Amino acid sequence: YPKTAEGLGYDLAGLRIGVPKEFYKHVDVAVGAAIWQVIRTLEARGAKVVNISLPSTEYGLSAYYIISSAEASSNLSRFDGVKYGFRAENYTDLNDMYEKTRSEGFGDEVKRRIMLGTFVLSSGYYDAYYKKAKLFQQKVRAEYDEAFKQCDVIVTPTAPTAAFKIGENVHDPLKMYASDICTITVNIAGLPALSLPIGMDHEMPVGMQLIGPHFSEEKLLGIAKEFETLRGGLCKVATVV
Repeated sequence: YPKTAEGLGYDLAGLRIGVPKEFYKHVDVAVGAAIWQVIRTLEARGAKVVNISLPSTEYGLSAYYIISSAEASSNLSRFDGVKYGFRAENYTDLNDMYEKTRSEGFGDEVKRRIMLGTFVLSSGYYDAYYKKAKLFQQKVRAEYDEAFKQCDVIVTPTAPTAAFKIGENVHDPLKMYASDICTITVNIAGLPALSLPIGMDHEMPVGMQLIGPHFSEEKLLGIAKEFETLRGGLCKVATVV
């Protein structure tokens, strides 16, 4: 890999851009318009649009939060105040130390994921939830592998809406989870991806996601740099109207 940004670059001529229809079903009009503006810009430089399908996308949120919560439950079990991390100051016995340490040391969202993960890993529910989610993970990987036979890179929104203000949705976890719909299948498949700002909607930034096959990080960074060069750099993103 190049050691500096100056070494990055990519010839956009002949680049096959995959556009999965499933990612554009529930996005805001302004977000979709911004993405397509970028795609047309890349087309003008010789890139080609390829319509693809990733049908498992609509189930990605459910599978992702099962898998990630199960991993959180398992990996965070070590933080009990005995050897790692935070320990509560006031406790009466070992069990009280466990309870107070984990109650005081974890935030609400972490606790929520630990409880969900413990549930899906518990006896009687493992096969019904976690095992099915892991099987689904294989299906998602297969869909991406098939898609990359048709295209070199996949372009999607980073989120279905423009960015929201800090703390705006903190009390609505379901809304926060739903904002991940465009990125979670990439994590499930274990693929490289990057997000770059492409415009503004009501003074809030709109993001575009570039997804590549395994070990294509240099290609993604090169494409992103070429696009930023075409648009005049990060400081000159266009306003979506």
